[in-house]
Amino acid sequence: MHCYLLSVFLTLDLATVAFALSTCSTLDTDQFMRKRIEAIRGQILSKLKLTSPPEEYPEPEEVPPEVISIYNSTRDLLQEKANHRAASCEKERSDEEYYAKEVYKIDMGSYYPSARAHSRHPFLSP
Repeated sequence: MHCYLLSVFLTLDLATVAFALSTCSTLDTDQFMRKRIEAIRGQILSKLKLTSPPEEYPEPEEVPPEVISIYNSTRDLLQEKANHRAASCEKERSDEEYYAKEVYKIDMGSYYPSARAHSRHPFLSP
């Protein structure tokens, strides 16, 4: 019993010493996230070749009607071209072009006469 109490006391004493010697600090997830966001913000600013975020954010300008009409006509033209290409592909894929127009018969016999003579069965030869 005396040894049991002594071992428990020594274990507790060593545990407190081990915790005191630990150099690891606890992880604060909020601080970690703030640091991560700051690092990402710095990467974005360096990509944009800026040292700090811009102070003013300009309001978007009104797009002129001429630019809108050019955009719409270009979009419509591209859609028409895509539809035309799809229709022409359907016309090209017909049964006539899929199947062969000429049929060739190929004799798959041996090219060497000596091999043909050896392959015959001696009792069945004419």
